[in-house]
Amino acid sequence: MGRKVLIFGATGEIGGRIAQLAVMAGHDVYGAARGKYENDLVDLTGVKMLMGDKNDENFLRDVCAPIKPDVVIDTVPKIHSVDLYMKYFPGVSNVLFCSSTGTFVPLQHFPANEQHPWRLETPFNFYDQCQRDDYAFRMYHEKGFPVTIFRPTNIIGPGRIPLELWGARDIKFFQMLKASQPITIAPCEDILLQSGYNWDLASAFVKAIDKPDLIRGELFIISCAKAITLGEYLKTAMEYLGSKSEISHCPAQNLKDIYPEVTMKWRMDFLLLHMCFDISKVRNVLGYQPTKTVQESLVETLEWCERIGKL
Repeated sequence: MGRKVLIFGATGEIGGRIAQLAVMAGHDVYGAARGKYENDLVDLTGVKMLMGDKNDENFLRDVCAPIKPDVVIDTVPKIHSVDLYMKYFPGVSNVLFCSSTGTFVPLQHFPANEQHPWRLETPFNFYDQCQRDDYAFRMYHEKGFPVTIFRPTNIIGPGRIPLELWGARDIKFFQMLKASQPITIAPCEDILLQSGYNWDLASAFVKAIDKPDLIRGELFIISCAKAITLGEYLKTAMEYLGSKSEISHCPAQNLKDIYPEVTMKWRMDFLLLHMCFDISKVRNVLGYQPTKTVQESLVETLEWCERIGKL
């Protein structure tokens, strides 16, 4: 039997895919967003769209609350979202939040699972998300807030430029590879990367909709099945693009002297951290099965970049 699902961020990369898959699974889906979705990669047919801001209490009270959803999904929640959802959806059965594995870094062991420390601030982690997640779980234990938190790794797939070895999503990197131009990177080829295919990540949320009593108060890491090295990632891109680029190296902090946009903070410092995670929990509890490897996802995303004229 389908459930009534309200998705905040239903026009986003993950939210739109959750919405489409939830409709396909037979659920009654409402999508809340501030603007129209204009990406032909996702079909929102069957999603009842509500235009408004999730931070606007009038919108929540007058438009969203009367729906009385069984499930609320927020792909970009804030810490105050917890209080708002407790206030306006008191009867909701499940609230699903999308967080990030950036809360765990730097990893103390590989592969990391949900038991890895994440609550303390580090020089690299997404501490604002740590604080939000900690508060959400505290409200679960203290007031019964029925939250489940999913932490995807680096997101990959058609719809967004893939990660490059300058630590961001700069199409220039792949354009230079395709043109076989020389490229300088930091010595990073041994760093581990684990990217999750966007449709696979969305499927985890939809599987959770069907298991309301198993997921409350739980944390799930979602990604592809295994990590690869950045060297393998680069090789995959070069082989697909037919690149003959000469790859040279310099210290990460010196890259900005060659490419001014390549900074250390939130770019190179994060790229140089290993990303390697165990997804056994979400597989065992929800039956989540990723369909793509990092390499397959990268090739499909580069194909999309070519198709839309970016490459």
